[in-house]
Amino acid sequence: MSVINRFKTLETFQPQAAKMILNGILNNRVSHAYIFEGPKGTHKLATALLFAQRLLCTNPQDDHEPCGVCSNCIRIEHNTHPNVFLVKADGEQIKKDQIKNLILEFSRMSVENGPRIYIIDEAERMNQDASNTLLKQMEEPLSDIYAVLLTTNSNALLKTIVSRAQLIHFKPIARHLIKETLLEEGVSPLASHVIPEYTNNIDEAKKIAQSKDLMSILEMVIELYSLSGKKNESMVIRFKEVSDKILSNTATMDFFLTLMILFQKDLLNYKLRHLNQIVYVSEMTEIERIANNVSQKSIQSILEKMLALKTRLRYNINYALAFDLIIAQLERGMH
Repeated sequence: MSVINRFKTLETFQPQAAKMILNGILNNRVSHAYIFEGPKGTHKLATALLFAQRLLCTNPQDDHEPCGVCSNCIRIEHNTHPNVFLVKADGEQIKKDQIKNLILEFSRMSVENGPRIYIIDEAERMNQDASNTLLKQMEEPLSDIYAVLLTTNSNALLKTIVSRAQLIHFKPIARHLIKETLLEEGVSPLASHVIPEYTNNIDEAKKIAQSKDLMSILEMVIELYSLSGKKNESMVIRFKEVSDKILSNTATMDFFLTLMILFQKDLLNYKLRHLNQIVYVSEMTEIERIANNVSQKSIQSILEKMLALKTRLRYNINYALAFDLIIAQLERGMH
């Protein structure tokens, strides 16, 4: 999970959400229940924890930020504060007993002073009994108890639950912000440019950057294209040498093929002089070499075949044969 420990940081990624939450705090109109709705990797959980920090902080700053250094702030950051409850699915669902146990905690004397905040992650996974149990709690909210439900789809929640909460939308994070975040965390410029084109989930982007296997696939794409047009080198032979790793599961196949598509698009964009749209910026010399020796028609033809294969990946096909064919077509088309 990405750490968002200041509203100022949150404003960069989710300006509307930051404004709505902070306005409620500043105007003393904090809702007893919020629903944070948005795609995965949009800082919903991090924002819920920031909200909890601000409510429990013993030394809020003049700019209304939590201090980040008091005992409460530190324990919330480390998920050890007794007044902050995080509920996650038990298996495939969030079950009735999980919500009942949560409500039971609220009936007891609090271990520490201050508000209590419960966060339900992937709230759309509550089963019917759990949802009905939570609804009863929300219909008669206890003082100083705040709910934050995180979901990718508020329509999957009971309408009566949604009606009792303030709905805040979280938007997909812009690619350039994901790129900047990766660069700040020491990810190579090449990977920082390419990964945001594959996913706009910032948490997934970081996991990809930390995966040696996936980063080796990125390097393999670069290597394969570097063999393009060279008489004594073979893209087909080199691919066969590493294909076991690439074809091990549909996720790695999709990642590899997407990265190939991005490089192929870069060749086309170079031909069309759309240089500002090139993703593999660090490979510009290689892109120029290949593009200058291949026709636009050939580049487009291979690109269309790659896109067609990407669509077929969801079906039960002979993956090894399909990838061997696309690499062979790529090699022929690049000569």
